[in-house]
Amino acid sequence: MGAAMRSGQVYLLHRVNPCVKLLAAVTVVVVLTFVFDPLTPAIVLLLTLLAGRFLGGLSFAAQLKPMLVFFIAGLAILVANILFNKENAVSPAVVDLGFLRVTRAALWAAGSLWLRLLLFALVSLVFVKTTSPQDFILSLVHQLKVNYRVAYGTMVGYRMLPLLVSDYHTIRAAQRVRGSSERSGLLHPWWWLRRFAIPLLAGAVRRASRVAVAMDARAFGAFPERTYRVRMRVDGKDLAFLAAVLVVLAVVVAGTWVAGVARFTVQ
Repeated sequence: MGAAMRSGQVYLLHRVNPCVKLLAAVTVVVVLTFVFDPLTPAIVLLLTLLAGRFLGGLSFAAQLKPMLVFFIAGLAILVANILFNKENAVSPAVVDLGFLRVTRAALWAAGSLWLRLLLFALVSLVFVKTTSPQDFILSLVHQLKVNYRVAYGTMVGYRMLPLLVSDYHTIRAAQRVRGSSERSGLLHPWWWLRRFAIPLLAGAVRRASRVAVAMDARAFGAFPERTYRVRMRVDGKDLAFLAAVLVVLAVVVAGTWVAGVARFTVQ
């Protein structure tokens, strides 16, 4: 949360209850799933980018760099619509080279799908980067009444993921010390699997066994309820944030619909 600090204060998105923030994110995703036009997701995408920057303390680069793969995926969407969109035969052509005909329908569909894909990815990214895993688990238990055994078990598994990365670097360094060189080419995946997968799996199993013994020694799951050092609550700030998201989303969708741009569909 250090990046979220400025002048000793935590940014708003880091202080909103995780379940409320999740509800806001899911609402945006669900509503935009049924709006099929490029303008509406583009506006919400820009607003989400600004919210991540000024309410979450995330730089524009930190938000856009992880989305590079979705930018590239948009090229595949564009090509697929240029070649196979069902309205290509009747839609006016923007570019007509004889062998290649780019129509307005193809660009409209590709833009709609591409921007929705980018929006969903950005909403998820902002949520993950502004939410502490511990707070999220506690919020699931306290607000959504998820069984604490399931919630804490999930958190333990999540916390092990960075350890796998550390183990990978350790195993890789150890093999280099022993003179093992890395291979390239078609056999590289098989070489990687043989060299790293089994040691990583063995290490993960040993670590999981130690965690299970430690949890059992502390009588984890022996009682239907447990005490908490920190209890997550929903207050006025959280409700105001959710209301603001809903109002902004409604204004954007209604505005594009009144302007004759938005189309509601189940595509």
